[in-house]
Amino acid sequence: MIDSPSSMAPAYEARVEWAKGRMESLGVDCALITNLPNVRYLSGFSGTSGSILFIGGESFFLTDFRYTSQAEKEAPNHKIVEYKEFNDSLSNLLLANGCARMGFETERMTHHKAMELESKLDFIKMVPLKGFIEERRLVKDEPEIEAMAALNDLQADVFPKALALIKPGALERDIAVEIEYMLRKGGADGPAFDFIVASGERSALPHGVASGKTLDDGDLVTLDWGAKKWGYHSDNTRTVALGETDKELAKVYSIVLEANKSAIEFVRPGVTVKQVDDVARRIITKAGYGDFFGHGTGHGVGLDIHEKPTVSWREETVVQPGMVFTIEPGIYLPGRGGVRIEDMVAVTESGCDVLSERIPKEFMRV
Repeated sequence: MIDSPSSMAPAYEARVEWAKGRMESLGVDCALITNLPNVRYLSGFSGTSGSILFIGGESFFLTDFRYTSQAEKEAPNHKIVEYKEFNDSLSNLLLANGCARMGFETERMTHHKAMELESKLDFIKMVPLKGFIEERRLVKDEPEIEAMAALNDLQADVFPKALALIKPGALERDIAVEIEYMLRKGGADGPAFDFIVASGERSALPHGVASGKTLDDGDLVTLDWGAKKWGYHSDNTRTVALGETDKELAKVYSIVLEANKSAIEFVRPGVTVKQVDDVARRIITKAGYGDFFGHGTGHGVGLDIHEKPTVSWREETVVQPGMVFTIEPGIYLPGRGGVRIEDMVAVTESGCDVLSERIPKEFMRV
């Protein structure tokens, strides 16, 4: 569906109509969307220069000469406005359609830029909007879930070949480069983020981005990887043993796997993300490793690799059907090694679908 502009048109229209309908309750006459993931969410535009203005029941897509043709093709549900100077074109639209209070994305536009606009557009009051479009993005629609499921399937297809790269003498960064190549060859636009390939003692680094370290016999190797396409992301982590490994680390693996599976089983509408986090955290704490699990159990994934909801002990967000987030408990023993196991889940009416189900996660020696 997401590859077909005609199939996607109803989804974009529904998102735009929702945004228009929210403005009155937010106390604004018009709203300027400049955050590119939000622009893409509302239009399908994949370029790097574009803004959307909602005003007078209309939606205008502002871009420059470089992207006009692309916008006409990718964002047909908006009126395309090509500008030479952004502020001039914006001012003309505001004056022609009437706007006294313009909402802006306070989490994305700097205070300086907002005040600069308010100064140049002296007839406008800038009104900060926090999480305006993100409120809708929190719950994914069918095309979004389809896109992320396809990316997880791509990773599942590549995973056996990725495992074959994990061998004594291999360099972490060479493994990362080879896996990125395989994902691109399989159809991805690129990596979802800088891959973590962390072996031996480095596997105790939660964000141990691939280095020049050589893999050795007995290492645990953590691979945190993901693909990107259609603007969407996937995120998966697997930890494998390179031959025989430390017995305690093998025990740690079984604890993390139990925490991962139990948290996934608990996910359903109506519970809070804090409760989901608590399921994983209690298992790890009861086993005596609570001090070595310092991050949240997961995070939302979509047009951003990290987005809401944050699955942690700090958050009370209620789980809803359509949410997509990770479940990724871990235990990290400094100087020895660590384990993280991460899956992506899509919440259903009664539980959740594990999008990364095809990627094996039982303890593996390679």
